[in-house]
Amino acid sequence: MRCVSSKVLICFVVLLFGQLGWSSLSLAQTSAVSTSGGLAFYGSGIGSDGLANTTLGPNENTISYRFRAKHSGILEQALIYLIPDHAGYAGGNGGEILVTLNTDDATAAHNPTSHVIASYVMSNVLSLASPARYFYTLRFASPPTLVAGQIYHMVFRNIGSSPAVNYLSVDSLYELNFPSSMTAFNKTDAAVLLSEGGSAWKPRVGFIPIYQLKFQSGVTEGIGYMEGWVGAVRPISGTNAVREAFTVSGANVKVSSLAVRVARVNGNNPLEVRLENANGVLIEEGTIPATEIPLSSSSNPSYFWARFPLAATYTLLAGDTYHLDLEATSTSTYQVFPIRKGLAEGFQTATYFPDGYAEFEQSGSWHGWTQWGVANRTDSDLQFYFTVVP
Repeated sequence: MRCVSSKVLICFVVLLFGQLGWSSLSLAQTSAVSTSGGLAFYGSGIGSDGLANTTLGPNENTISYRFRAKHSGILEQALIYLIPDHAGYAGGNGGEILVTLNTDDATAAHNPTSHVIASYVMSNVLSLASPARYFYTLRFASPPTLVAGQIYHMVFRNIGSSPAVNYLSVDSLYELNFPSSMTAFNKTDAAVLLSEGGSAWKPRVGFIPIYQLKFQSGVTEGIGYMEGWVGAVRPISGTNAVREAFTVSGANVKVSSLAVRVARVNGNNPLEVRLENANGVLIEEGTIPATEIPLSSSSNPSYFWARFPLAATYTLLAGDTYHLDLEATSTSTYQVFPIRKGLAEGFQTATYFPDGYAEFEQSGSWHGWTQWGVANRTDSDLQFYFTVVP
């Protein structure tokens, strides 16, 4: 996991967390298809090069997590991600953080208004045991009612004494090359906004909030990817390949194109894409020209979204298992790393892609990802998505 501080410093942190209990499960999903900015997609749909923190206190920072509600109903609680143990991410007693749920101003900028519909105060966070101090639950005393399609803001402000000394950070996904024209993610639907010392709100470019909303009905929504495994890259070259293995849940999914986020670190041969059934029966294969993925290097890779238009519209059948394989000739090298979903930390299936996981090929056999000293992990996804059509 790569962490980026509020001053855009890069660091690597190893964090081991336990299980986080959730008072009730979300309702069963009828489909893993998601929507963002009017685009229906199937897959992770999010790019992330790691984590980024923004302090609440120093520089008089105030933060907004902007989101578009997908469900209507009474909001019971919200789950956010903190890393208070990392140097520079918290100080003193952690401060006292007022969290308000504000309406949107409906302008093109989509900033929060002063109209507060719910509030909660975070205090003594640093005294909490793991995992509550990392995966923090906000429980609103007067639960607000949200309306699907409306934009809201979760605003964080340090109201404690000496906030320059007693402070906390909120942590978000961070994508270095953002936005990319190929990403499924829409920055209007979910973004991190910053106000310094009462100044005008400004988007934090490349920052994507990590959050989960839980309604009284049991429905959940949000963004439940909690880190990018940039320290565990895998090459795509010759006999080394990667894939997303997935089994379609709910209804059939009709797809017309796909996009993947990769780095090209050597050579000029194309990236080879293969969509097949789990039994190896080919659905379609083709290539993405190397020119569509800027050349970088293995010591300093840059990841970009690249699109692969399918020759026909295909229906991925509910209950069937498929493989999306990425390959390249031995004279060129691409590389990828997956993003980890927070399924072990209380995030429900509606907040990430629940149907599959990333694998890599080694010595002719396929393995789940290796990270944090654990081999054959199945809790991560490639950064990819299919475009869904009616």
